[in-house]
Amino acid sequence: MVGISSLEGTLFATAKPCPLCGGKPQPYDTKKKLYVILKTPTGRKKIMVNIRRFKCKKCGNLIYAEEPFYPDTRLGSAIVDMAISLARLHSYSHTAEIMKALGIEIDRGSVRNYALSNLPIPPANFLYGMQLPNSFISLMTKEISGSKGSVSSGEILASSGYPSGYKPPLDGKNTSAEFQKQKKRKNKQ
Repeated sequence: MVGISSLEGTLFATAKPCPLCGGKPQPYDTKKKLYVILKTPTGRKKIMVNIRRFKCKKCGNLIYAEEPFYPDTRLGSAIVDMAISLARLHSYSHTAEIMKALGIEIDRGSVRNYALSNLPIPPANFLYGMQLPNSFISLMTKEISGSKGSVSSGEILASSGYPSGYKPPLDGKNTSAEFQKQKKRKNKQ
């Protein structure tokens, strides 16, 4: 998981204007956030990223920088995309086992929660006999094509599709939850 390991310590420090009043964000502090836990030959490795937080100069609202996480998720967006993508073809427990075999620590319950969420169905391609999300593939190729540590936060966000700005559709269309409901209906027939 060379590409994922290269995210360690990356600082995400770009913020949009305040969503409440449009005021200018002023740096406040930096928070470490867990992107994923990888299983390596030497043991478990927590991949942490740094997220800058801002305060609005006008209203004092706390604003997070654009980050590689979907709203209200605990793992990085490429990992969530992989769970959703694999859960389209496999059971939740089998998806968790596939991800564990790839060195990504995740449990069946987390896979289930992501698969039944209102998150988008990630664009994916078959690679090495598995349906892998483009966000995950893109992170891998960015690291392989550049020198270690050469991937910028902007490139990571672009590869991930700017997930922190995701807003689920009100009708639930094209979400993972809708797909899982349709899959369940087909299996009953």
